[in-house]
Amino acid sequence: MGGITAASGGRNIDNGDLLSLQARMKKDPPGYEEELLLQLRHFDACISILLLQAPVEAPTGPTPAGESGPAKEVADVAMFLAHMAPFYPQHLKELPQKLLQVLSNYQSLQPHLRRQLTQSLILLRNRKVELTQILPILIDLQCVGDRVLRKLAFLHIIHDIRRTNLKHKNEQFNRSAQNLLFNILKGDDEVKAKRALVVLAELHRRKVWTDERTADAICSACLHKSSRIMIASLRFLLGYDQEKEDQEEDESSDEEEDPAKLSVNVDRESIYKAYHKGTTASKRKKQAKLQRVIRSMKKQQRTHSREMEQGSHAPLQHVVDPQEFAEKLFARLRSCNEKFEVKLMMMQLISRTVGIHRLILLNFYPFLQRYIEPHQRDVTLVLAAAVQACHDLVPPDAIEPVIRQLVNHFVHDRARPEVIAVGLNVVREICMRVPLIMTPELLQDLALYKKNREKAVAAAARSVIAVYRELMPSMLGKKDRGRNADLAAKPKAFGEVSVATGVPGAELLLEDTENEYEDGEGSEDEEDEDDDDDEEGGLTLEEDESGDVQVISDLDGEEVEDEDDEEDEEEVDDEDDEGVELTGEETPVRAKKKRKVEGQETPGTPGTPVTPSTGQSLRNLRKQAASKSVDTLEVKSKDGDGILSNEDYEKIRAMKSKRAAKEALSDHGLTKAGKKRKETSVKLTDPDNLSGRRVDPGVLEAHVKRRMEKDERVAMVKAGREDRTPYSSRTATKQKKTGGMSNKQKNKRKALPLAAVRSKVARNAEMKRMKGRGKNQFRGKKAWKS
Repeated sequence: MGGITAASGGRNIDNGDLLSLQARMKKDPPGYEEELLLQLRHFDACISILLLQAPVEAPTGPTPAGESGPAKEVADVAMFLAHMAPFYPQHLKELPQKLLQVLSNYQSLQPHLRRQLTQSLILLRNRKVELTQILPILIDLQCVGDRVLRKLAFLHIIHDIRRTNLKHKNEQFNRSAQNLLFNILKGDDEVKAKRALVVLAELHRRKVWTDERTADAICSACLHKSSRIMIASLRFLLGYDQEKEDQEEDESSDEEEDPAKLSVNVDRESIYKAYHKGTTASKRKKQAKLQRVIRSMKKQQRTHSREMEQGSHAPLQHVVDPQEFAEKLFARLRSCNEKFEVKLMMMQLISRTVGIHRLILLNFYPFLQRYIEPHQRDVTLVLAAAVQACHDLVPPDAIEPVIRQLVNHFVHDRARPEVIAVGLNVVREICMRVPLIMTPELLQDLALYKKNREKAVAAAARSVIAVYRELMPSMLGKKDRGRNADLAAKPKAFGEVSVATGVPGAELLLEDTENEYEDGEGSEDEEDEDDDDDEEGGLTLEEDESGDVQVISDLDGEEVEDEDDEEDEEEVDDEDDEGVELTGEETPVRAKKKRKVEGQETPGTPGTPVTPSTGQSLRNLRKQAASKSVDTLEVKSKDGDGILSNEDYEKIRAMKSKRAAKEALSDHGLTKAGKKRKETSVKLTDPDNLSGRRVDPGVLEAHVKRRMEKDERVAMVKAGREDRTPYSSRTATKQKKTGGMSNKQKNKRKALPLAAVRSKVARNAEMKRMKGRGKNQFRGKKAWKS
């Protein structure tokens, strides 16, 4: 006991003695209280000596291993006392303030001492010391030229705030820490402000601080007077969407998915046909298409569920005043003297803000117009910014000069193929967002490029045609409209808004109820039809899929007449109400059919006439009855309040998923409807969703293959022959072979069973006998032998 006390009270104490003393004090804290007081007095004395020394320039190199003096003693004793703080809270309650006092003069401290004191302070913070007390000094320590210390302080701030908000959001702590960082970010010190911005951006990226205050502070850093801070904020905001897309791709490629959360309602018929119908090659193709459909639908479900659970955490989504932010940033863009790369980032950020919040910034489009030139550097990024700034609330007159210059400078006969393809792709993207900007003359001129010999140009022109084939087919020529084009279809007028009058998808419940009602009525109809067969002598009234009446014979199952014939419909409409006159060409079956149509009762179903005044088939009447029954059932079940239960919403979600699966299968040609459809059509996304998406400049680019010269083709052919073995005949290969016989040769020499040998001998004898019979074949008696 006495030896340890004497050693602990000495001046020059080794680190090993402190570690052994630390282990003993943890086992018996009350017995070593005197040793703790001695070490505490020694620490105070070393600090006073260290503070009295004249400040010197801190060396940047590492501390030598044999270094001694007050700095080394302060570092060792500080770490020792930080470990003993939980065991002696009364004696060491002022230790954090002493460490902060020493670190306040961090510029005059040696690197090793700074790191040791910072680690001691972090250790005390983990023992329930407030972070707000040490946060300013941790930000200051990041401004020192010590890379190790900067990383240590930065990671501690991030992990500490994340650990504090792990179980629940600590609003009081978050508010105080955010105020400190916001004040540092708004300050004049550029280095500290950048470190504060880095901390805020990392916390937002890790989904720790995703509130509006943090997002608005990061966006406001784009207006900072320092160019370095502005560029750092621009890069973070523009790279957030790209990082999010990369994460979604990684999640979609990950095979460890929860099947309970992601389910695709693919019908059994499609699965059976993909695995059991057709040849091996066709089944392989159908299986690949089916897997693509399932992956795409799972990705959509994953994105939708993420948005429903968490919402969008993009900082631009939570700007407090996006209109003011876009105007200030655009004013700085017009007056700044930065490099073109910085101006390009500012253009992209302004366009993203305008597109996400659907702002009106009319001066922005003429500013972009001066950069829309084929020879402009990074022109695809400028064009992507122009596309992102377009939405349905922008007047078409404001975007018309941009489209005119784009077409005049990019889409003409003397331009290169890649330039024409880029121009057509940009026109397509803008027209998908603002369809009213296109004129019939311009559209027909652009449609002529579909016959261009360059594949990229022709594909871009066809994509423009496909967009307006869905939006407004009347603007296209007759050859470009496609079959069954709706010439009355038009896009929404400028300022027109679609207002929802009910719950989206509620009509699916009504359709499902109608189908159930029709299934229930089907059994009764079958019974009535059986009665009709007995009374009409084998003739039955049935309906096809379109709801039309057909007369079918049960004897041979062949169709006799169909009500789809236009001539029969005209004859029925021209008949008077007094009666029906039979001509010599009409058959009794047709006469009986006309009597039923004109209102006479069917023998099997008395009291249910189908009159020509209504002009409705049995299926339409059933649908009307089903809708009436559905209304009555809904009033009874819901008490007239129209409130849907959780089961109804789950049913709507399941039916939407089933309908989406059918559409996806049809698009990939896995259904009959998809195989019959030959026209190329595109599914246009809602303009509201398009304006919020980031436009990838790589999508606008066109990859045109340049024709290679003869020397290049020969070099490519020779390069492909390097890894290939030289040609040689099969006999030469066998002769060069070493190492014994192959398995095929060994099987030929293998001894056969006795039964096989006898069978082979008998077979050979039979073959010889057949050959001999052919030689002695009778060819007729010769004339000279007669």
